[in-house]
Amino acid sequence: MNPTTPAASPTDTVPTVRGPVALDDLGPVLTHEHLFVRNSEIHDNFPSLWAEEAEVRRAAQRLERAYAHGVRTVVDMTVLGQGRNLRLVERVAGRTRVNIVVATGLYVLDGLPQIFRYRGPGAPLDGPEPIIDLLEADITVGVAGTDIRAALVKFACESDEADPVTRRLAAAVAEVHRRTGVPVVVHTDPSGRSAMTACDLLSDLGVPLEHVVLAHVGDITDAVLLGELAMTGAFIGCDRLGMAALGTDEQRIATMAKLIADGHLTQLLPSHDCASYLDHITAEQRAFLYPDWDYSHLHVRIIPALRTHGFGDKEIAVMLEDNPKRLLAKIISDR
Repeated sequence: MNPTTPAASPTDTVPTVRGPVALDDLGPVLTHEHLFVRNSEIHDNFPSLWAEEAEVRRAAQRLERAYAHGVRTVVDMTVLGQGRNLRLVERVAGRTRVNIVVATGLYVLDGLPQIFRYRGPGAPLDGPEPIIDLLEADITVGVAGTDIRAALVKFACESDEADPVTRRLAAAVAEVHRRTGVPVVVHTDPSGRSAMTACDLLSDLGVPLEHVVLAHVGDITDAVLLGELAMTGAFIGCDRLGMAALGTDEQRIATMAKLIADGHLTQLLPSHDCASYLDHITAEQRAFLYPDWDYSHLHVRIIPALRTHGFGDKEIAVMLEDNPKRLLAKIISDR
């Protein structure tokens, strides 16, 4: 165990779709994945667009392949705005041995949904922030009327300068973090400085950056910026492994090796950002753009490559077991 990982007591558990799992029983964790990313309104009105039972079966099969290669837990980072549907996730969880942890939050890039756009801080009708209580309830009560609690809270920040919507969501998420203690995950755009913008926003709002995951930062190729982000103490999401159309795994492996050499091993969270079903692209386009994009890719191809860089079982265990445990352990102190 990494010396910075808190010792777990027998009662320390993390909420999963099938129920609480002891922190020490999570095993190797993929901290940023998806099961189904889809426009629920479109699919509800045009059900011919997908075959639900087939996609549920396919997702479970993909997770079972990952289990065979050593994966024991995945974090489904699908939140509101990406088609989160706990009913579907529960069906998958019933067909796989992999533990599934779920998140809450809002993923918006083009403005808030209508239900939030006109009321709340700074909105035309002003008033208190309705988002906070909803996200808090996902964490403290359960998602979608169930007793399955979310374990992380997420928002998106893709601009180098935060707009009012991003600032509003950051403030809401910061308050949810203060109330619940769950870690904050930020979707960032690695082509610019949005991750640093998110750090500045959250820091100003009183969120300790060691409680924050900067998703997709492992794809940043600017070594100076990457170093600045690592020095904040935030977790670094090296979580687009296998997404060939967005960058090469050779570059991602080199980035991870450099971060490890610079002393940031305990901040790295490797994963794939893989969705078993993604309605943005067709199955044929997916096969062409991301031929290796799968929950097993890290274990099948990336870990052997890391070993050629001189990293062994210790470093791999820190990234896949100790770091996720330390991240998720942050939700335990309030229970």
